Amino acid sequence: MNATLSTPTTPRGEQRAAAFNDGGASPGDRADGSAGPMAGSGTPLLDLKGIRTGYGRIEALHGLDVAIHPGETVALVGANGAGKSTLLKVISGLQPLTAGTVTFDGEDLNRRKAADRVHRGIIQVPEGRQVFAGLSVEDNLMLGAFSRRRDKDVADNLEAMYQRFPILKEKRRLHAGNLSGGQQQMLAMGRALMAKPRLLLLDEPSMGLAPLIIEEIFGIITELKREGITIFVVEQNASEALAIADRGYVLETGDIVATGSGETLLNDDSVKAAYLGG
Repeated sequence: MNATLSTPTTPRGEQRAAAFNDGGASPGDRADGSAGPMAGSGTPLLDLKGIRTGYGRIEALHGLDVAIHPGETVALVGANGAGKSTLLKVISGLQPLTAGTVTFDGEDLNRRKAADRVHRGIIQVPEGRQVFAGLSVEDNLMLGAFSRRRDKDVADNLEAMYQRFPILKEKRRLHAGNLSGGQQQMLAMGRALMAKPRLLLLDEPSMGLAPLIIEEIFGIITELKREGITIFVVEQNASEALAIADRGYVLETGDIVATGSGETLLNDDSVKAAYLGG
């Protein structure tokens, strides 16, 4: 089955989408080919409309529409430089918009600062992990709970992180900079989970990791999905991301050129040729 195409808002976006279009599913088709809404129908938790932003005179995102529903795992895949991390920065409040709206749980966030968005439950695991190298593993985890530091269950949450990531408990007194890349990724994820995210943003979680560690990291993401955490994962590793995703978007130099269920996109010939080496 073919991937459902989005409706690009620019001529350039239409040209790119046409490269993927071979008469596939119409908007609203299910991944199994039957009529009806796809997974994630209903009111979105995160609703992005007409998102435009750029750096100086260069526009990086050209009017994107993205919706993520409660409990979904949604993947955004594309090549390096497509604008994936820029979109996450927009959601987190770290990159200003030139047009469009960011709505979270029915609230317009356009004028909300990054710290306000954290308090509302939008938590990002940044590209490259960005742990605090000079602080201990445990201090890094506790910083994740800074916005809820007065909650009585923070200590219980910390113990839960150690149960989820036993290696972090073993190394909790070490400086985070002494951990391996895979261990630092676990720490960055644990730090985010300490904030009790309503929406977990994962920016290139497999970057720079060995294949066995990548498998382990995506196994952890799958566990989080089963627990009902709403996840937006951005990845160059399209096969891993789409394999766990309820739905996915394909981003090409600032335009969404295809969208559909994760399975649909994995099996789409145009997506495979462009991003999966098929």
